[in-house]
Amino acid sequence: MRDDTAPLLRDEALLGVGARYRRELMHAVARALLLVAGVASVVAAVAFATAVVPSEPTAARARFGRLGLEETRATDDVPRLPIYFHIEKTGGTSLVLYLMSLLAERPDQKALVQRARSEDALFDADLRAARILCPGSAAFLTTVFVDDAASFAGFPKPLKDGSHEAWEECALATSHQGQALQTMVRADMTRHGFDADERPFAPLGMFRDPVQFEQAAWRSELFMYHDDRSTLGWGTLNENKFGTLVASSDLSDFGNDSAFAATMRDVHCRNNRDNNYQTKKLVDDVWWRFQERMDKGEDKTAVFAEAVDIALDRVEALEWVGLTHRYEESVCALAFALRKNPIDTSSTNYDRGSMLGDAFKANHPHSGEAFEGEMSDALKQELYECNAMDTLLVKTATKKFDAALEAMEAELEAAKAEGRDVASKGFKNENLKPEPYAACLAAARESQASGHAEQPR
Repeated sequence: MRDDTAPLLRDEALLGVGARYRRELMHAVARALLLVAGVASVVAAVAFATAVVPSEPTAARARFGRLGLEETRATDDVPRLPIYFHIEKTGGTSLVLYLMSLLAERPDQKALVQRARSEDALFDADLRAARILCPGSAAFLTTVFVDDAASFAGFPKPLKDGSHEAWEECALATSHQGQALQTMVRADMTRHGFDADERPFAPLGMFRDPVQFEQAAWRSELFMYHDDRSTLGWGTLNENKFGTLVASSDLSDFGNDSAFAATMRDVHCRNNRDNNYQTKKLVDDVWWRFQERMDKGEDKTAVFAEAVDIALDRVEALEWVGLTHRYEESVCALAFALRKNPIDTSSTNYDRGSMLGDAFKANHPHSGEAFEGEMSDALKQELYECNAMDTLLVKTATKKFDAALEAMEAELEAAKAEGRDVASKGFKNENLKPEPYAACLAAARESQASGHAEQPR
């Protein structure tokens, strides 16, 4: 069986050592990010990364660094609200479809979700109208604001379809926004008469091996890397049709002398604006401040250390963490976190690949499995160094993921042994029987072992 796990993300046993030296280690990782000087440097960076475990955020910025509310209860009438921060290129479209499949209850909602996964059309407005998605949420696009809405200083613009009834009934808040999504959602709920603690959030996030992430970005012509595209003279998607900028022979060539390698080395890893995309997404509400400070000449190592420190606190605050290369286990854990009966991923996965012509499939990041193509260890090491913050982020997410799976299995075994239900988490129409979750995990691991695990598309 092919091992798709990145070699620099496998040594999880070393994580958690020396947490009190965290700040110093952050500086060391940030220096590795800036140097981009070869194999020796990246090995050092990863050694630092494996020695780090996020501590609890300090009292001074506890709320600033957190993604969700500390409370996990909901009122008797209003269930908790899952809020998923969809980072591009992590398999999030398939995950959103899985989430909507878990949360859809009425026949019309379930039928609409199936249309969204199999028809070549956008159904975001329909999904919001059906209360599957919350106001402003989008399964395929970023946050949707009210048409012609004015900006409000310190109070985000109103979200499309917002109302007290919609916020009371909707099942999922999601978009390509990062942490800023939480601010927008909470502001719009307040605008429509919701008390800040009336419907607590359940923050969710999925992350991807930084090397596979860069490969997927390349296959989609770096569409979210605006500075890189500007440097390359590629312009915007409106100026150059998607699927026309990278030769078909270069799309899946990740060799040391490939166009991909040259672009990563000479453009992407030099401007330090578009790399570490997952970390920057997780702190997108404050990243502009960090970038402004660096543009004014402030020490980059200190700024990067501060940014990754906040990002790691936010990973720790997520109620559920998923990993793209362990997708089936991830969705079992997600179903358990939301206390919903697990669903077969083959019936929920994005089916966009079947809607694309052969000439276009190679460009489309959702038309294949998580494995993007072979690459030398030397080039992988360069990319881990280039994305040192993301490497640390994913290692931390992996540690949290493994700990959550272990706790999940322990709770399921205890519940089965004692003939009882698992504890409620405050969601609507929960399934508290342990058997479906245990069966889901067993099937996921059997698929993984056989080499036929379902991958997000």
